[in-house]
Amino acid sequence: MRDFIIDSHIHLDADQYADVVTLIKRAREAGVKAVVAPGITPFSNRRVMALAHAHPDFVHAAIGFHPERFELTDDDLAATLSMARTYGDRICAIGEVGLPYYGPMARRDDVIRRGRKILERFAQLANELDLALILHCPHETANEALRIIKAASVRRAVFHWHKSDEATTRAILAAGYFISLTPEVVYRDRDQALARIVPIDRMMVETDGPWPYGGPFEGKPTEPNFIADAISAIARIRGNSIEAIVEALSANAKSLFGITS
Repeated sequence: MRDFIIDSHIHLDADQYADVVTLIKRAREAGVKAVVAPGITPFSNRRVMALAHAHPDFVHAAIGFHPERFELTDDDLAATLSMARTYGDRICAIGEVGLPYYGPMARRDDVIRRGRKILERFAQLANELDLALILHCPHETANEALRIIKAASVRRAVFHWHKSDEATTRAILAAGYFISLTPEVVYRDRDQALARIVPIDRMMVETDGPWPYGGPFEGKPTEPNFIADAISAIARIRGNSIEAIVEALSANAKSLFGITS
């Protein structure tokens, strides 16, 4: 059953992944069947589309506009919206999109207002194209993101690398959306608690590579093969077999992103 493992969020276009062919080979050897590669800027979107074209049986691209990339302009936004409409039948989701949280810029009222309006536009686009949303909304921004996508009647979404409070987590689940865990579930109490709260049919697993991790991953470059360790930890925490967790999480990813191969 290990060959059904899917890394639901990895920035495969990052400079750290210069040798994608070798990375994919290592991932396959570890039992990873596919990855979802979200874009974050117009340039990044073009790169993930090219990767999906080159590796169609492994890379599934999403087109996004990262909320923490404050240098992005309204023209960049227009280009991203246009690209998503042009390639809507070739992407698996809209993302990475969401709300800003990190750093002093994210606390500015004008940045907060702009971020909300942009997320509203991407929520409308997801509905228009019948695609899932991949959401970046750490900590308290998750509650606001939930409000926005519910108001827009978004049908499918995943709260990637979820880090919010339990009440917000339960509200997300009650709305029918997915929550994604990372390799931190192997060694961090917060994430292990989340693995107990989130029902297995609402759970995703991701690396968010090339973001680095601590614990047993300290000093190692983040790759899709980390997913196997995360799945083993989730199985141990929940008292399930690894095979049952793999099967459930694979089904979730396939359903959310329309992955058929």
